Amino acid sequence: MLMTKKSTDKSRVYSSDKYVCKYISEEWLTSEDTSARKYGKIYGVNYHIIEKIKQRNGYNMPLSTLSTICFNRGIKLSDFFKLVEKKYGKFLNDGYEYK
Repeated sequence: MLMTKKSTDKSRVYSSDKYVCKYISEEWLTSEDTSARKYGKIYGVNYHIIEKIKQRNGYNMPLSTLSTICFNRGIKLSDFFKLVEKKYGKFLNDGYEYK
């Protein structure tokens, strides 16, 4: 018997995922005139990824996707994480919450 997840089940939202996406959304996806499709082309990812990043709680982004975005932005991953920590350091932890 196949078990499926109920729509009422809550999912884990990791602090690191949330703030990585929040940083990208607030700092790099700021133009109201630029569509998710255009941002996708700019950053080398599918527009669905851009839509997921803009969600309130972000999403569990694969490191390869983050690496692609950073590469197309012209920033090293290590520098990106420093920026995220500088902006959201007091909120970052290894924990998660259910949403």
